[in-house]
Amino acid sequence: MISVALSSLRIAASPAASMSSRQLSMACASSVDKLNTILEEYRQKNYSQEFPKRFRKDIVKVASSMTSRQLNSSPANAVSASGIESVLQNIGAGHKMSRSEIQGIVSEVGSCPIGREDDCTITADQMLDLISSNWAEHHQELNQ
Repeated sequence: MISVALSSLRIAASPAASMSSRQLSMACASSVDKLNTILEEYRQKNYSQEFPKRFRKDIVKVASSMTSRQLNSSPANAVSASGIESVLQNIGAGHKMSRSEIQGIVSEVGSCPIGREDDCTITADQMLDLISSNWAEHHQELNQ
């Protein structure tokens, strides 16, 4: 009983849970929807035997590892626009989403060093939340 209560508290206090309650701009929400559509098309075609959650975790893991390779100073669980862009390139969808759309997502949801908009990052949990179906459902509820 106590473990259930503790896990509920952990979920309620997690950064991803608090981030999902924040309403994004229309441009950012549109870009997130576009990213989700691209990833879902790829998942249905190439990961149909895997659980969607496993696929999303793999995507976030790859984006995070690409980020840590490209930005040596970034935390281990950080995801940058270049990390997301690399994932899209690797799955053959690099042409479906512009760099500015990806940067718009990362800069609005994540954190940026002062004066360095190109070095914005989001946490792995934030990215997982953005590409989950829960985000899409929650965002639709906010817009109604």
